[in-house]
Formats: sequence, structure tokens, C-alpha cells
Amino acid sequence: MQKNKPNFFFPIIETWPEYFKNPDEGLGTVYERMLLHRFFARFHEQYDIRSVLEAPSFGMTGVSGVNSLWWAQHGIKPVVVDNNIDRLQKTRQIWEQLKLDAQFIFTKDFIPLPFDDQSFDFSFNFAALWFVPELQGFLDELNRVTKKIIFISVPNRFGVGYQLRLHWPSMQKPDLHFKHIKSKNFVSYLQKLGWQLTEKGYFDVPPWPDFPLKKEILFDRLKLGFLLKLLKGKQNKPIQRTSIVDYFSGVRPNLDREVLKFGFLEKAPWPIRPLWAHHQYYIFKKA
Repeated sequence: MQKNKPNFFFPIIETWPEYFKNPDEGLGTVYERMLLHRFFARFHEQYDIRSVLEAPSFGMTGVSGVNSLWWAQHGIKPVVVDNNIDRLQKTRQIWEQLKLDAQFIFTKDFIPLPFDDQSFDFSFNFAALWFVPELQGFLDELNRVTKKIIFISVPNRFGVGYQLRLHWPSMQKPDLHFKHIKSKNFVSYLQKLGWQLTEKGYFDVPPWPDFPLKKEILFDRLKLGFLLKLLKGKQNKPIQRTSIVDYFSGVRPNLDREVLKFGFLEKAPWPIRPLWAHHQYYIFKKA
């Protein structure tokens, strides 16, 4: 029997186990993670963050449950929450291999979050809100357990790549709560709960389009493999796998500098960012 192909709109829903067997995430995913690290560094310095919650932790492509590795590397034991016990166990194994510490919590639907009031200085999620069954109840919980900062990132619904995927011929949209990633549905509610929206914007504006394929595969299909080698600076060497695991293990300690050489595009002029950015971000501070 021929195996069904993963849904092109968001294949990670079906393909997430593959990355635990081979953590080759590709250039695009690692680029996103390195940009997240920039945000984390800001928050850590500005708000003296000492406790971190990532909920939900599943949403981003590549290896699941490792967005918070940066915090552990900087001396903070984060709490990582997922609603899939098998994925959570595999996540724990990755952290153990890297000798970094986190607390791993299973919850069926993220309501309630099993923590005391104001347990965390900082709570965040990345491209994960559409996995939450009931948005307002989840935001009530984030409000209850968070003291200082909430950071939410959602896919850029206005971007060219997102729109192409959404309206691709014969595209079947996956079973996601699409209304949850509309900013009006979480910004105003958090504001009613007493949170001030201090900053919002577009980020993840690399030179490749927002298609959910490893960029190495995308460039190859477009017959632009030579351009990928040029971008990676590996004209005369075989292309290495690109994985955040190798960065934190020390195998590729300069990976951040390698991928963030595309970071100048994050300052692209306004008409370009809304059309090309892969994600939007929202920073909320306790009023």
C-alpha cells in the first residue's frame, strides 16, 4: 500500500516523528530558531527572566519541543508542555542527549495548565495557537500563571507563501483552529485580562518563500541547488545537515552565525515584510 503524502499546508502534523530519527531540520527551521534566540536574549536582559513556560511546545517544524533549549543553556530550567505523550518522551530524550535540563509536562488540552498562580516570569509559544482547542480558556490560564511577559508568534496569514498554500489547487486544509491565529482573537482578550501589547511586528523574512519544505529540498526541486550552495558558502564541500541539535551539542557551534547572515532581510522595508515574512509576533507585558 502506498503511503499517503503529508498535507502540504502543514506537514509537520504527520512528519514530526521523522525528525527524532534524523534531526536534519533544514536551513529555514534553524533560521527561525536563531531569530527566536534573539528575542529570548532581549527578554532575559530587559525583564530579568528566571522562570519560563513554553505551552504548547508543538507547532514549529523540525525537532519538536526544543525551542526552549536557549533558556536551559543560560541557566534557567524551562517547563515544556505538550499534549502528545509519545512526542513528549522523545523530546525528553533529545534534551537528555544534549545534557540540558527541563521539566516536561503532559496535558490533554492545555486547560487547566497544572501550575500555581504566577509561576512563570515568561510564557511563550511559536506557531502553536491553532493546536489549542479552546482559545480563551487557554489565555485565561496563561494570564493566571504568568507574571511578566507573554510572547506569542503566529504564522503570517497575509504572506505570499501562506496564501499560496492556503489556496493551492486541491489543497485540503488540516484540522487546525485557524481562527485562533487571527490577532483580533487573542490580542483584545489578553488586553481585557490586563496585559499591555507593547510590541508587534513581522519577522522571519529570509530569501526563500514560506513553503513547508526543507529549503534544501525546495531549492533542488526548483533546480536552484547551486544557489543554495552559494548561500551556504559550501561551493566545494558537501552540504551538511542543518539542525539546532548540532548547535547545542557543540558539533556546529558557529551555526548561528552561518544562518543569521540572512538576518539583514529582517529590516526590509515595510511593504516587503508583510508580504514575505513567515511569522508575526506579539509581546505582552503585565499592565
